[in-house]
Amino acid sequence: MLKHLIIHSNQLTQLPAKIHRLKHLKEFSVSGKQLDSLGEQISHLKDLSKIELSGNALRYIPVEFKNCIRKTKADLSNKLSQFPNALCALFDLKPLNLSGNSISEIIPGISDIKDLERLKLKKNKLSSFSACFENEINNGMPALVAKMKALQVLLLHHYHFDSFPEELCSLKCLKTRDISDNQIKNIPLQMSGLEFASFPSDTCHLSSKYQSRNRTKRKKMVYLNSLWLKKTENKIRVF
Repeated sequence: MLKHLIIHSNQLTQLPAKIHRLKHLKEFSVSGKQLDSLGEQISHLKDLSKIELSGNALRYIPVEFKNCIRKTKADLSNKLSQFPNALCALFDLKPLNLSGNSISEIIPGISDIKDLERLKLKKNKLSSFSACFENEINNGMPALVAKMKALQVLLLHHYHFDSFPEELCSLKCLKTRDISDNQIKNIPLQMSGLEFASFPSDTCHLSSKYQSRNRTKRKKMVYLNSLWLKKTENKIRVF
């Protein structure tokens, strides 16, 4: 009874025709930069809890993907142009990696993934965080963002955001917000109510009031709730 299938460094362009027979498969991992389609066979893997398809050439995820309702982890770093609708039906999904695609908009259904804890969206084509949710505004804050209460890690680096996503300040469980390699200039006042963690102050140019009084010989530290702002192109000021 096969439960784990890992196929790395291969020339597969599509899933094996008889993969649907592996009804007890729990982990499926394929890499090799050649896989460019998922057939309807994927819908038969109902016990699948972990799927890793990173580094392939997938441009879309079929709707049948949602039938794998037991999935708790998905790595889909490919060439997707849109956020896959099928993911919104995977309510038990916890880590989701969509890095390195060409996604320009996040769909409202993402808030239906109630247990989502880790969301990686780095190196896509988002123009700004707020613009992705512009149709979901509620009292100045995207309603769907507020519903993502379980989210703990959000990676949004390597974009051209010029302002800090204030919406993230409402997510009290969010411990890591990586928005490094953007062009952010300001930190919103709402950040003051969040938990704090430390990192070297030479990774950004913050106001001195965020610098730690406890300086070591090697580096001085600032405290900003695991907020990573390293390699920003512009100086950052606090208002």
